[in-house]
Amino acid sequence: MSDSRIFESRFTVGGFQLDSTLHLSLPVLANHIASVASDHAERLGIGRVALLEHRQAWVFSRLLIQMERYPSEYESYTIRSWIDSVSRFFSNRNFAIYDAQGGVIGHAASVWALMDVDSRQALDIKEALPGHADCVAPEHPDCPITRTSRARVTATEPAYTFRPRYCDIDYNGHFNSIRYIEHFLGALPLEVLKERPIHRFEIGYSTECHYDEPLAVYVTAAAADEYDLELRKTDGTVASRAKVILK
Repeated sequence: MSDSRIFESRFTVGGFQLDSTLHLSLPVLANHIASVASDHAERLGIGRVALLEHRQAWVFSRLLIQMERYPSEYESYTIRSWIDSVSRFFSNRNFAIYDAQGGVIGHAASVWALMDVDSRQALDIKEALPGHADCVAPEHPDCPITRTSRARVTATEPAYTFRPRYCDIDYNGHFNSIRYIEHFLGALPLEVLKERPIHRFEIGYSTECHYDEPLAVYVTAAAADEYDLELRKTDGTVASRAKVILK
């Protein structure tokens, strides 16, 4: 890209990245989206390596993915990303997803917070990274997706419970952001997802979770094509909320 404030990476769908419908799985796509954001941040000088020198790190606050279709096996696709805006405590980064012919097949929008690694407290981005505003792309592709209404879960019994294990923990020592997505989708009926692909997936992160901590996923069918989900701790604290809308 001629403007360094817009970044893109190309991927090819491998056989072990497919879901049961023989298309790219949503968690793999989310992982690629996060990787593109990370790679771009490194090139802009505000990535993990540079931030850790100051005991800082970016953390997901919210992620919304909306797909018109998912790539199939061996199909190539491109994720383009740019920083859309920056406020005191949040950096908004958007994404457009293209097929090999350049057609748009999806979009994503993310919100990131800057965290002090030691205190685990959010930092004022404009104060901690005064040059971050210069990374906002003045001209960028359209990202025509908006947030839905807040997930409202009325279920009183969990769909299932689990404890994060070794493979669930990230380099910050906390439950990996993508693992949240996997566990939420794991609480939904396979027979439904095989027939009706996920059109929109939205997740908000509230509280960090830790290794071997008891967690439970709660699910409420808000409509025939919509599910609201929560990840709760044993004391009832909601660590994350998600909303899934099917095609």
